Amino acid sequence: MKTLIAYFSRTGITKKLAEDTAKKTGADLFAIEPVKKYSGSYLLCVAEAKLENLKNARPAIVSKPQNLSEYDTVVVMFPIWWFTCPNIMLTFLEENDFAGKRIIPVCTYGSSGKGSSEAAMQKACPQASFTSCIEATALKDKAADAIAEAIAVD
Repeated sequence: MKTLIAYFSRTGITKKLAEDTAKKTGADLFAIEPVKKYSGSYLLCVAEAKLENLKNARPAIVSKPQNLSEYDTVVVMFPIWWFTCPNIMLTFLEENDFAGKRIIPVCTYGSSGKGSSEAAMQKACPQASFTSCIEATALKDKAADAIAEAIAVD
């Protein structure tokens, strides 16, 4: 069983968790990067996220993962933006073939919890099998262990 950790991170928190989890599990890493970078200002970024949600926008991604067909499990890691996953995650799920794959969503957040991220991702990618979203922030330093356990379940 081969695992890919695909992550989006604006501040580096989700990236660090993805890297720590990859080291622990031996999974491959893929950074989901927007063509148009989000603002470094928190307030401006919040406004961008709200606008994307209102318009149901799908931000363009720099590249797609190579050889996605080789992976059985894909861990998707993302921060919560405006009570859901960032729309760039929906772009990622809609533009790649996840038919028959197991997707493990993992979110980080400041205070809001996973919000509607599970429903949004399942709607964007109905051909995959989703596990429950792992709320990494609530697990603190045990998050990588919890993700590794979820990956190991077959």
